[in-house]
Amino acid sequence: MGKLLTFLRPAAYFCWFAFLLGVPGRNAAQNTLFDIIYCLNGGENKSAGIPKLTIPNPASKPGWNLIFSDEFQTGPLDKTRWNTSNPWDDGDGTCHRRFAMNPSNTSADTGYARVTNSGDSSLSTCPYSSGEIKSMSIRDTSFGSYFFYAPGYFETRVKLFTRTGQGAACWLWGYGTAGNPGIPGPWNEIDIFELNGVNNNIFNGTYHWTWNNVHVSQTYDAYLTDSTQFYDLGSEWTTFGLQWDTIAIRWFVNNTLIKELSMDVIPPFCVNAAHYTKPLAPFCIRFSTGPNTVGNQSGVPDPADFPQSMLVDYVRVYKKSGTKAAPIILQDSVYQVCASANSPGTSSKIIRTRYYPGAVYTWSSPAYDFTKITAPPPQPPEKMILWVKPGTTAGFTYPICLKTVFPGNYTEYDTAYIYLATDVPEVPPDNFSAAQIDSSCYFSIITPAGPGISHCDYSLDLGVTWADGIPVRKGGTEVFSFGRFKPGQPVSFAFREHNACGSAARNSSLIMPPPPAGCKWPAGIDERGSSRSGEDAHMISISPNPVTDLMEIRYSPGFHPPEGTMHLRIFDVCARMILEKTLPAEGMILDLPMLHPGMHCLVISGDKGPCYKSTFIKR
Repeated sequence: MGKLLTFLRPAAYFCWFAFLLGVPGRNAAQNTLFDIIYCLNGGENKSAGIPKLTIPNPASKPGWNLIFSDEFQTGPLDKTRWNTSNPWDDGDGTCHRRFAMNPSNTSADTGYARVTNSGDSSLSTCPYSSGEIKSMSIRDTSFGSYFFYAPGYFETRVKLFTRTGQGAACWLWGYGTAGNPGIPGPWNEIDIFELNGVNNNIFNGTYHWTWNNVHVSQTYDAYLTDSTQFYDLGSEWTTFGLQWDTIAIRWFVNNTLIKELSMDVIPPFCVNAAHYTKPLAPFCIRFSTGPNTVGNQSGVPDPADFPQSMLVDYVRVYKKSGTKAAPIILQDSVYQVCASANSPGTSSKIIRTRYYPGAVYTWSSPAYDFTKITAPPPQPPEKMILWVKPGTTAGFTYPICLKTVFPGNYTEYDTAYIYLATDVPEVPPDNFSAAQIDSSCYFSIITPAGPGISHCDYSLDLGVTWADGIPVRKGGTEVFSFGRFKPGQPVSFAFREHNACGSAARNSSLIMPPPPAGCKWPAGIDERGSSRSGEDAHMISISPNPVTDLMEIRYSPGFHPPEGTMHLRIFDVCARMILEKTLPAEGMILDLPMLHPGMHCLVISGDKGPCYKSTFIKR
């Protein structure tokens, strides 16, 4: 610390500290001297003493279920588990830092995989070539891409190298969103290790994320020691581990915790983001000795140093016990099917789960059948059309069961219940009434929920814009509730009910009751609608639905947040508020362990009232 700050005069200390204390919109508790040092030094430096591990860790890990592993015991690389990069797979075929990807620079011997830098030229513009193995491919149509999700644990045992101008790296790379893996999405990446190409005991780890549509990152350098000596990454087999969830990212070396990055604190001031985006992205695995490593920036390679290889003893990925690695997912999140979807050609209902190579999936249902569809890469392949078996009686709910057996015989089960609708719903009855909202002087409109209805919406502008109604239970009966209206106010509206076959609408009107005794509702404030506009209602999305543990709230690029603070509230079917949070301007990831299974309502509000409402199911 003293060496870093010797060039600053005391007045400079004060100016830097005062400047950081005065940064608007930041938590003053985070404005510390260590933030200043972090920013001046370009990242965090950590010194860590770690033991040597002469034997691999056992595959079993208490509290975690093994869902993927490759021990590299059978010779050649398993082409269902690993894709080998070329210069065009997710690049433009040009030379990056004097290296180009070469698929021939990857191989597997009995016991380990090898990823190599060589002095061979695989492109005319590049003097050297590198290698990479990864669990997804953008352009290789023969490869089934696969991804991993929080809360997870990644572990690998490697032997590395350090040469000037060369490097080796391993990272989890996010591609897409939790609801739509394998499509472009916000930047999300966790670098497990990157070598600096000079020192044999130093590596860095970095978290990359997107804030306000801008890529930002936070890094640290780890200086490894063994007793009183430097730890030698080039001669020792080293075990790197990474645990990630919505609470924190934790880096481990030889089972020793090296760095913990809390997702709930405010990033340092030189990191241009007010919050962390929690790592919910679908992550693929990448091992590379090529252009994505910091080592290639540290100097010019010496041709006499080639070849250099990173050896990978094993790769293992775990899912936290109590969370599902392979849940049943309906693409549209509507757990209904229309009776007319009685063949693969007449159905558009897409059902899927998370694909992992080596896992065995068994789908079954007394009422529904499945036809596998081919998804373009890099979307995962475990996706199919759901259709109704002949002779199935409509008007009932039927189960779908999924059994997944992972390598190592860990077995997981999931069940989804899907209603089979006969036809489009009948026109809703004109059975609307007003209900006072809690103890306030405002009213909402309620109506009994029709049989087999998946959801409803309403319009206050003759059908130009629509907002979602809320399912609630009153006196043991399920009803839909919508709007927020002043006492004595006449309201004209359109109301629709939806099922899997379509929708039916009715126009109606209702006069709100007079103000209750002692009512003092704010004069001059018109809160008739539950959505500022139909445009905004469609620019906010939640996924997945149903949700098992983590839910993502996303805004479309054109969304304009309401003025003032945005709040998120979740209600149960009895209209009791279960959760309330302030909502960041870039959306957020919700961890929902406190919710009981069943239907819930999510409301996002600004200072002038609700701007988004939606229902979801908690499993």
